[in-house]
Amino acid sequence: MSGANDWNESLFGCFDDWGSCCYGTWCTPCLFGSNAEKISDHHCVGMCCLYSILASCYLCWLPHWFERDQLRKNYDLRPNPACGDALTTICCSACALCQEARELKSRARSRDIYRTNGPTVVTQPAPGSRVVFPDVFRA
Repeated sequence: MSGANDWNESLFGCFDDWGSCCYGTWCTPCLFGSNAEKISDHHCVGMCCLYSILASCYLCWLPHWFERDQLRKNYDLRPNPACGDALTTICCSACALCQEARELKSRARSRDIYRTNGPTVVTQPAPGSRVVFPDVFRA
């Protein structure tokens, strides 16, 4: 798949988002699980465990490669022309996971911007109706 869109985030832009950078550096399997849940609706903990188990035999790049490919398909993104997804996930796994996390955040933000541009609708109770608050708000 060639992809028609460019990535919003660069592969080595880890320091653009310190939160993702720290998460990807100190808990790489957890970031993978979190990304996988957002990309293909897999269970976060299950994917984290899979990544950790496969990391012990240097095969954690396999599920990462499939998830990265799915992310590119979801957003019709171009692969890295220099090395492609396989080498990116093998050689630069933490950077690739951070890039994917930033990309997902970026795409979610732009989707939310478009979603909230409609008019704000405020409804008020009908005249004479009584507003009942839950017990939490009573003294």
